[in-house]
Amino acid sequence: MTPVRASRDSVGEAITTDGVVGIQSPKPDASPPWQNHSRGHSRNISESYGLLQSPINVHEYSATTYAPNYRYDHPKREKRKIPPWAGIPQSLNKDRKEKIRGWAADLLVILLSVPFLALAGIVIRLDGKSVGVGLESLQQCILVTATIFPLFFSVVVGRAIIKLATWKLERGTTLGLLETLIGSRTVGGTILTQIRLWPLTFLSLGLILIWLMSPMGSQAALRMLVVENENVVSSSKITYSNLRQSSYAGDALFQGSWYAGFTSLFTGSLLAPEAVKTGPMDVNGNVKIPFYSSLANLSQDEDGWRDIPDSNFTPSYSSIFGVPVSGIPIGNSTFSIESAYLDLTCSNMTSIIARTSVSNQILTFINPGLITTNGPFRSNSNVSADTLWAIGYLGTDITPLLATPTRSNNTCLDCLRNNFTSQKLLPGTLLYQDFSGITNATSVYCVPSQTYVESLVTCSKSSTSQSCAVASQRLSVLPSQPSALTYLSFHSVFNAVTQLLPQATQRISNVDIFQNYLISPLSNEYIQSTPIPRLAPSSGSDNESPILNISMQNFSTRLSQLINALLHGSMANSTTYLTSSNSFPIPPSAKILTTPDDLTAAIKSAPQALTVPLTLHHLIPTYHVSIPYITLFLLSTIILLLAAIFSAILHHHTLTHDYLPYVSSLIRESQFVSMPRGGVRMGGLERAREMRDLKIRLGDVGDVGAGWEIGTGVAVSVGQMAVSDWSGKRGGRGGVRRGKLYL
Repeated sequence: MTPVRASRDSVGEAITTDGVVGIQSPKPDASPPWQNHSRGHSRNISESYGLLQSPINVHEYSATTYAPNYRYDHPKREKRKIPPWAGIPQSLNKDRKEKIRGWAADLLVILLSVPFLALAGIVIRLDGKSVGVGLESLQQCILVTATIFPLFFSVVVGRAIIKLATWKLERGTTLGLLETLIGSRTVGGTILTQIRLWPLTFLSLGLILIWLMSPMGSQAALRMLVVENENVVSSSKITYSNLRQSSYAGDALFQGSWYAGFTSLFTGSLLAPEAVKTGPMDVNGNVKIPFYSSLANLSQDEDGWRDIPDSNFTPSYSSIFGVPVSGIPIGNSTFSIESAYLDLTCSNMTSIIARTSVSNQILTFINPGLITTNGPFRSNSNVSADTLWAIGYLGTDITPLLATPTRSNNTCLDCLRNNFTSQKLLPGTLLYQDFSGITNATSVYCVPSQTYVESLVTCSKSSTSQSCAVASQRLSVLPSQPSALTYLSFHSVFNAVTQLLPQATQRISNVDIFQNYLISPLSNEYIQSTPIPRLAPSSGSDNESPILNISMQNFSTRLSQLINALLHGSMANSTTYLTSSNSFPIPPSAKILTTPDDLTAAIKSAPQALTVPLTLHHLIPTYHVSIPYITLFLLSTIILLLAAIFSAILHHHTLTHDYLPYVSSLIRESQFVSMPRGGVRMGGLERAREMRDLKIRLGDVGDVGAGWEIGTGVAVSVGQMAVSDWSGKRGGRGGVRRGKLYL
């Protein structure tokens, strides 16, 4: 290849045989691997008419126009490969293949928003419906949506903005508008571009709002659907053991059948963990009934209900056994239990000498004579020197008032023939005597009363656990006997209590766990290890009864709990029900007792169990749609769809191919780059793919003609910067220089 010489121009720019003086162009050492040109004839014609710019080793510029003049001497020897589109005029009309390809691309972009719209529709339809087996799949779909939504949004909206910029450029627009659009192809780029092109315009604000929908739509997808437990109320039934039925304490059936099982349960409950003793359920999960008197400091509503706080309050319970309940369904349920219990009020304690001793050696036992088989305080057996403690009762025997007084298994207060609700009866007196001290006998006098209560029980049950507690309590509104009449008023029941209660626990190593429970019920260490003072006296310490140190209120509560446990345990099949109400379900009554009259009539017949209505609050996992988030997600998706449609419309109303924002489109117009003309039907990316090996650089393309006059008229060298060809070597001619002036 031979450079074409030119003469010095009017501004003093000289061209020499060695190259350009004043304007220096890079001399590429190697040409890019373009494709072989098969249409040589058309290329030669185009070159003849100046339509083809041919890559050469030396760039020569006209002194007036800076336009390069190219000439091919030996293209085959110089191995120049010319692209097939170089120098060939083409129409901007799209052929059939291009139209099909364009419509397919537009349709694909539009379809990108369809899955998001479908997901939004599915979410809206699920609102208020219970969760099914597809929850995990739906959650995974939402997670994937939140991940890919910003990606799809950037592709679709970015494409629409480029199409808009190209369309505006083709019809004529301002540089500021083009820069605004070209710089708004990402969220961060949009914000930075609008700030740098300050002041903001309505278009700038609109672009920022549109791009903010990308992250907001992604986050809205994660939050538009939540699963919440919805409370579904339904009705059911529950069966519980009737604590107002007959006591079999004085019947041989109890003593020969389930009394042995009762003693095991009784001992186990005395040694239960502290959390169980103070908790709402016994060791077997049965519901414990609180003493109504322990709720005296709680306010009551107009119906007499006293709500028991869930925290910072521990009521006293009427028994160490709870009420067996059968048929508790899964969920949160509420039901009422009618029950009764014995409540002792102990107010008098005395201590008298019952033994004489010398140096802790007992000489003589002196029987106080209060508890005997004949009275005054009746008991099943007389007190002897070996007695540790005994119980006696002074009161009227109401057995003759029963419909069948000869039957010992018909001892229930609701079975009495006469109605004593309007009569005043004198209460009985219970005497508890303790002979565990070395010398003294301690006597505690208590007045028993019968309390009838209605307890509102709440239960929460799952497939693996169950918890129940009395949430509220009031005095029973059903007809009942006077409080002075108790189960101890039946001679057979009281005789059984005085006989069986002392035998309910074994004395091992001089330890009486029954009486130790009365002294310190929450300390199992004390209950199991503290010996009887009289049988294991310690020198230098108080060897009298520890009961002397207990308050009357605590003693009343604890002794009531243990007597009630025996009374409840003596009811029919209690051991079976107490241990497993699910494995051995309580036989339900004939019908559900829904009214007070039905319940009163059933209680008078003393059934083993009562069936009452239950309100079930079942927590069902349910889909709930967040209106703000689903609205935001739909708005983002609609913007995505509109951007896809908008870009398709602009694509088919624009003649030029993808011109922006490609570098290949920029350098195509540069007179300093050996980029062939032609290829108007090619997009910028396609042109860049074919010309990817073309080496370019932003550098010094030559000085301004005649220099630049400053100060006193001295001309200095002032360069010009432009994108031009590059040889591929670092440094060399054509690079910008530090300290030089550029125009």
